[in-house]
Amino acid sequence: MRFSRHFASVVLLGVLALTGCEDSSPTDDSAPAAPSAAAPTASATPTAAPTATVAPDQVVPALHSRTYAEARAEFDRQDISTARLKAAAQHKDVTLPRNHDGWYICDTSPGRGTRLTADATVTVRLAQDFSDCTTSFHGYLHQKNDPAYVPPRTAAPKPEPAATRAPAPAPTKAAPKPAGGSMITCSDGKPGFACTSNGHPVVDGQFCAKADRGRTLMATNRTMVTCSYDPSITPYRWQ
Repeated sequence: MRFSRHFASVVLLGVLALTGCEDSSPTDDSAPAAPSAAAPTASATPTAAPTATVAPDQVVPALHSRTYAEARAEFDRQDISTARLKAAAQHKDVTLPRNHDGWYICDTSPGRGTRLTADATVTVRLAQDFSDCTTSFHGYLHQKNDPAYVPPRTAAPKPEPAATRAPAPAPTKAAPKPAGGSMITCSDGKPGFACTSNGHPVVDGQFCAKADRGRTLMATNRTMVTCSYDPSITPYRWQ
């Protein structure tokens, strides 16, 4: 019958197919299993505990002869609070002004190198001029302000002598002027000639004074000359 042959061929093909699949993937139960990769284990490294650092004690820096502004800068440099820096005048009779940055440090309390506790302050004594640091009259800058100062006694001023007036000189009589051609002895020691108003011999052609204008006298050359106007040489001369 056709149906039976066709069915038998289908069954045969199915059996052959199953047999081929079993041969293509053989399994060996005796083969050792592949070792699995072990995960690495991290070893813990001990960490050292941080050690606390102790800050060194702060000490008073060297501030002598520095200005107050320089002292503040030094405190900042050494990480010391400037609020711990106090200012005072070196002398009892000096008032510290509000702005004293340019004043000089004469002394510090406590002194240089002293260890500072947490609440300690540093007082600096200031003077406007550094040379005043060594000047002190019992703590005062000016001696007259020291209550213990006794000024030296000064002698009473002597009365001034009364002014004495010198006697007035006796009036001197003026020598009379020689008249005309009178012959007198002049004051310069030249006798025998007439003299001018100023006491000199009359010289012909010489200038004549205003007081002699119009006068006619004997000159040293034994000629009679007159003090008259001469426009060619000078206004007035003996001629």
